[in-house]
Amino acid sequence: GGPLDYSQGCAMRRVRSVVRGALSLVLFALFGVGGVLISPLALVLRSPRRCQPLVRALWIPLTGLFRLFGIIGIDSRNLSTGFRGCIIAANHPSLIDVVLITALIPRTLYVAKASLLRNPFMAAIVHRTSLPVDEHLPDAVVPYLKDGWNVLVFPEGTRSPVEGGMHPLHRGVAQLVLRTGAPLVCLGISLTRRILSKAQSPWDMGDSRVIYGFSSDEPSVHRPDDSRALRPQAVALTDEIRNRITALSCRA
Repeated sequence: GGPLDYSQGCAMRRVRSVVRGALSLVLFALFGVGGVLISPLALVLRSPRRCQPLVRALWIPLTGLFRLFGIIGIDSRNLSTGFRGCIIAANHPSLIDVVLITALIPRTLYVAKASLLRNPFMAAIVHRTSLPVDEHLPDAVVPYLKDGWNVLVFPEGTRSPVEGGMHPLHRGVAQLVLRTGAPLVCLGISLTRRILSKAQSPWDMGDSRVIYGFSSDEPSVHRPDDSRALRPQAVALTDEIRNRITALSCRA
């Protein structure tokens, strides 16, 4: 309990932080190498239906390595993984959310922002396993939804604030739900300590395991009211989505 013990404790925490940061960088390097190696195959397969299982086969062991090395833990007791043909709306606290969700929930495609298409390690994979963020998105997702694929969307459009909560949600997710008629599943993600946020380096992993909690609710169907304009309906549904994700994040 004296100054020496405190100093030794601080030194040990610094050592653990360095080791965890180094392991994290190694795993992200493997992630990048894996992306480059399977990119030619993704170009050949072309269709997200064919490419997504390949990417998931890469991301499941990557998730396992993050857990094996004690960098993260996963609590998915409140996460349902059996739904199909749903639009999944989730908060986005960290860089690897899409990797973890894709590994946990089968047959899930995701909507990717354009900046990922400029990443040399990810461009080919993202282009072949994601859906475009543009005015054609509702038409693009319908065949996949009807075929039992889920579509993952982060309504914030970027990673959540480090201080907690969420950025204002874009109405595009609500409009997507209303226009496609697909069931909506909200998913909340919680972390015991924030890592891999937009302002953090993969090196900054702290000195102890970070637990990701995942919690989802039951699918809900939202049919548009043709007697009303779509915009106010989308605004109301966006508020509902925010409230549902917030509640789930507290439960995760």
